[in-house]
Amino acid sequence: MPGKKQEKHPRARVRMYRQGLGDCFLVTFYTGKSPVHALIDCGTLGATTTGVKMAEVVESIGAETGDHLDLLVATHEHRDHVSGFNSERARFDRIRADHVWAAWTEDGSDPLAREVAKYKGDVLEAVALAAHALAGDHAAAPGDRAPLAEMRSGVRELLGFYGDLPAEGEPIGLAFAAGVHEAMSYVTRKAGDAVRFLSPGTVVEEDWLPGVRVYVLGPPRDRARLNNMGGHGSPELYAASGALAAQLGASIGFGASGKSYADYRKELDADQADDFQQRLPFEPRFRVESTDQKACGERFESYYDPDQAWRRIDLDWLNGSSELALQLDSLTNNTSLAMAVELVDDGTVLLFAADAQVGNWLSWHDHAFKVVEKGKEKEVKAADLLARAVFYKVGHHASHNATVNEKGLELMIREDLMAAIPVDRQVALKKHPQWMMPADALYARLLEKTHGRVLRSDTGWPDPRPASIGEARWQKTQEAAPIVIDRLYIDFNIY
Repeated sequence: MPGKKQEKHPRARVRMYRQGLGDCFLVTFYTGKSPVHALIDCGTLGATTTGVKMAEVVESIGAETGDHLDLLVATHEHRDHVSGFNSERARFDRIRADHVWAAWTEDGSDPLAREVAKYKGDVLEAVALAAHALAGDHAAAPGDRAPLAEMRSGVRELLGFYGDLPAEGEPIGLAFAAGVHEAMSYVTRKAGDAVRFLSPGTVVEEDWLPGVRVYVLGPPRDRARLNNMGGHGSPELYAASGALAAQLGASIGFGASGKSYADYRKELDADQADDFQQRLPFEPRFRVESTDQKACGERFESYYDPDQAWRRIDLDWLNGSSELALQLDSLTNNTSLAMAVELVDDGTVLLFAADAQVGNWLSWHDHAFKVVEKGKEKEVKAADLLARAVFYKVGHHASHNATVNEKGLELMIREDLMAAIPVDRQVALKKHPQWMMPADALYARLLEKTHGRVLRSDTGWPDPRPASIGEARWQKTQEAAPIVIDRLYIDFNIY
């Protein structure tokens, strides 16, 4: 049931569009003489539950803002955050943006950003090759192929964050990811020179955004933090391995080519050939081409014995591809631009964490922000900002590893806290393997922390009502909450 519209004008309104599994937030500030409109991301992986189309969303943005955005923000390069800038390019061309913000990781002039981009590119290439190799014709190979099919499906689903994949069986070239990169480039060029690539620890106060202070929380400029993605079901953390990417990439490139070692090596330049040679596990004198059945039978008779087929490991080298795909996805999420937006008059905070994962979240506590109030300098820490949060844009569609506990959600202590989850559970569950979004344990805790004020873009208010809230109280909560639900969007009003 929709909340009742409030007569009093809000200081800020956060509009979450309902275009499915993806982020698109229009934030309007009423803290000055005229409203200031900021658009944070615009993407989707599809909408099954609401049926809302991206074209409707962008048309609504244009109508609401008079085709004028004071600020346009793109948090990171994933389709579910930026696809709308491609699919609705013609409509976005008519919308003017005065200022653009992105993370420092998108700054091509930044040496560390270039390193991160190169690493992501190397891993993406390795994963794309692996997905193609996993789709190859292995009918003649021994053993159960079901695990390979399961792995292929999972790898393809994760690659879907980076672009539109070709049909099953067709080669996956890196061109498939060009669309997402172009969408980000389009955003960063949208305001000409009025673009800022923000680093953590920065405090932004602008004359055109009166009464508002923005604290840039992440992404961290520390490699260890960027690579810290968290472990599922465990407090232990793991890091992306550059060595794994390089080794798997070399193996996949060779294995997927279908060529002999000699023929494949001829295609490489001197440096590539030397690097490839060093990564191979055996000296040349111990190698036998798998296509030389006679030599294989003579030197490895028991290995090629049909009765021993179940013991063969011909394709086990591909097992690392799923881990690498997960690390690529998590690393990109960890480069998310995360911001705490403060309404200066009383310190109320709106938290936009994008899809930040563990390393990003933890890095927020590595430094203190310096601000000047009433002529005096003071320090503000992340814990203080979280304690004052009245609105939380839940990270990565409320997946299990994009909201930390002690250093994150548990520090959000306001009784009037509201949470917004841009999710379409039906889309997520159709992935193979299924994506559990929202994650049950996190969703339950969000309901507790907000007293039920968790709004999902697919269903609106929680349904069924939280068990801890009685029917009469639940009715009163919905009526009193500063929330308005429309078919196209959900508004969160901050008074």
